[in-house]
Amino acid sequence: MAALQLWIITDGRLGHLNQLKGLVARLQAKVECNVAWLNIAEQSFAYTGRNGLKAQFACEQLPHWIIGAGSRSHMPLLWAKWLTGGRALVLMRPSLPLFLFDAVCMPHHDSPPVRPNVLATQGVINHIVPVRAGRDAGRGLILLGGINKHFNWDDDAVLRQVQTVALASVDVAWLVSDSPRTPASLLNRIAALGLPNVQTIAYQQTGAGWLQANLAAVGQAWVSCDSVSMVYESISSGARTGLLALAPLRESRVTKSMANVLAEGLATGFAAANLSQPLPEAAYPLWEADRAADWLLKLNGSV
Repeated sequence: MAALQLWIITDGRLGHLNQLKGLVARLQAKVECNVAWLNIAEQSFAYTGRNGLKAQFACEQLPHWIIGAGSRSHMPLLWAKWLTGGRALVLMRPSLPLFLFDAVCMPHHDSPPVRPNVLATQGVINHIVPVRAGRDAGRGLILLGGINKHFNWDDDAVLRQVQTVALASVDVAWLVSDSPRTPASLLNRIAALGLPNVQTIAYQQTGAGWLQANLAAVGQAWVSCDSVSMVYESISSGARTGLLALAPLRESRVTKSMANVLAEGLATGFAAANLSQPLPEAAYPLWEADRAADWLLKLNGSV
């Protein structure tokens, strides 16, 4: 069977890039693939002819699939589809009509229609690979989001929850990290609690692969419920996951998604958790990048 030719369009945003990396990695694990990447944040897309497109992607082979994530990828995706005859897959609910795309992969919280060429996923897909064995029950991770449009971010409430988790599980060494949205003083306030089983690390001090490596190693993780990507990354990793609670500002696709995570038993809410015991495992494993790869290969006729 000939190798699957993939042209990947990224807008450079980390969340979108991780979706693309996750899907591409699973496709490469299943079939032979030739992959050409184009970062339109670094190189403006030129609406050229077929040869010009080959030059932009530095690839002589025309694609079977052109895949993109992020609204900036939509028009380049469609241009490449029309000029090359490849099929277009977008990893989100697109800003353009669905019928323009050959395949669409979107989260349940974006209300996907029931169609053969639309895959509904639990959250956005990501590049996390599940790890079930070899976890250290004596290590835990706490990941903090910050100010957002969906939940009322409350430093004091988050601080109290982190303190309560740490004091209830003194045999667990907790590592707490923030994110670009976290108020600058919060991590220092957590460090100032002086809890012997809590260490902090600012996101600026973490490098590539830090989150994936830690999620693969810890026995359990707590994530603030505004951090949708990190919540699904934690669940996908196989770590037992808890959600730090915040009051919703309004009903939105994000608040519905987090409510669904709890209702499905994929994570445990702070109020419902028995903090003296390890968090329970997810009700079922989650690896949406792998499921999306299988679905795409079926659409492609490869399996």
